[in-house]
Amino acid sequence: MEVKMNIYLDIDGVLIGSNSPQKDRVRFIKYILKHYPDSTFWLTSHCRKDVNRTAEQLQYNGDLPKKLIAKMDRIIQPNGFDTLKTDGIDFSKPFLWFDDNLFYSEKEVLQRHKALDSHIMMNKKEPKMAKIALKILKEQKLHTDNP
Repeated sequence: MEVKMNIYLDIDGVLIGSNSPQKDRVRFIKYILKHYPDSTFWLTSHCRKDVNRTAEQLQYNGDLPKKLIAKMDRIIQPNGFDTLKTDGIDFSKPFLWFDDNLFYSEKEVLQRHKALDSHIMMNKKEPKMAKIALKILKEQKLHTDNP
């Protein structure tokens, strides 16, 4: 039985506040929604514990199409971490975590779980970052589809 890889997404510096063109960010998110619809989670300060403000954050502070934001809101699952974002990661499954920031304490948790390579540091100043992230996803999918 195949274990589906989990995808964890931050918002700030990944989907909004990024120098990557909108079309590239749209391609990135559409790929995730198509290939990981049941295993994608928010890992953002806009979705903590019982409060999920991801859709309103994307709508009011970003430039993504409203229909895409609505689809993301339906598909991407909330993940209510408490203090560290790593509290919201299921380390029993393979995963990729797209974020523009990694606290030292979170890095230590990833290292302890031998999962530091699963964190994809998103450089919000890099215009090609969304394209790079999409390439990483596609390569990972090829690897997991053909072990």
